[in-house]
Amino acid sequence: MNHQAPPNQMIDSPATQDFSRARSTQTKRKSRISPAFAGAVMGAIAGRFLPKLSPFSGAVLGIMSAKMYQKRQSQHR
Repeated sequence: MNHQAPPNQMIDSPATQDFSRARSTQTKRKSRISPAFAGAVMGAIAGRFLPKLSPFSGAVLGIMSAKMYQKRQSQHR
């Protein structure tokens, strides 16, 4: 069995859009989730799976890193 696509479907047409470039040029919209909360959740999840880090300390580190990132982003604008 040959599962390859026909040659006419393998060629990129000029009408194909690059969605990564289109997304970066769009206007930024505000997220409903604060960066500190997202950092806390990610840190807690990481803390759950890393042996030297508890979920609480991971959440604290996530909040601190999100605040530092947010502060750095506001300075560059």
